[in-house]
Amino acid sequence: MTEATYSLPRYAHIKSYIRNQIESKQWRVGDCIPSENRLAEDFSVSRMTARRAVQELADQGLLLRSVGMGTFVAEPPPLSLSLELPDFGEQFTFTNPHYSNRIIRLDTVAADRDVASLLKITEGDLIYHSVVVHVINSIALQWEACFVTPTLVPAYLKQNYQKVTPQAYLNWVLTPSRIDHQVQAVIPDTETTGAMGLATLSACLQITRRNWLQGEVVSATRCIIPGSHKVGVDLD
Repeated sequence: MTEATYSLPRYAHIKSYIRNQIESKQWRVGDCIPSENRLAEDFSVSRMTARRAVQELADQGLLLRSVGMGTFVAEPPPLSLSLELPDFGEQFTFTNPHYSNRIIRLDTVAADRDVASLLKITEGDLIYHSVVVHVINSIALQWEACFVTPTLVPAYLKQNYQKVTPQAYLNWVLTPSRIDHQVQAVIPDTETTGAMGLATLSACLQITRRNWLQGEVVSATRCIIPGSHKVGVDLD
């Protein structure tokens, strides 16, 4: 035992022991740990010292105490993941002198099963569809495919998207009551990599965003971002 270990308070020795037993899987979720009396005897301390160690670990969520039954190894808390999505709205605007875009598609299409599920409509229903590549300083930063419910945004295809971006127009026409996102790593198809000037099999991030108006989906947008573009991810 090291000098640093000896300098720890006695209750801290017990906490360290219990943690090690759990982290090494000697004690698993639901296992009953030794009683306070047993811990006090094993570590040659008072029961109050053993109780402090156990109670502090229970307060931290590592142990679960049950009156009359004992103390058990608790379920670990779920991992909390917060994802900070890049705010491209600040960059992808025609007020930015370095911004431009390329309109790849602007048409009406029949919704396939995947898109119909996103928009909460029937497969085969006609929807508005746009594909835009966003560029800053001649570098393609994002591929944006947008699927729009025509009854909610009837003038979508009539806009000049070399003066206003699709997302800016959608937010101007209908302020979303709710927005949800789905994020995943993808390997884009050849159409996307060609338009973005990326190498085949380039790793990218795909962000799917849905704008809701009450119980209806106004639009579903899929954005492809090259892996070299940084997105902040924090683990709480």
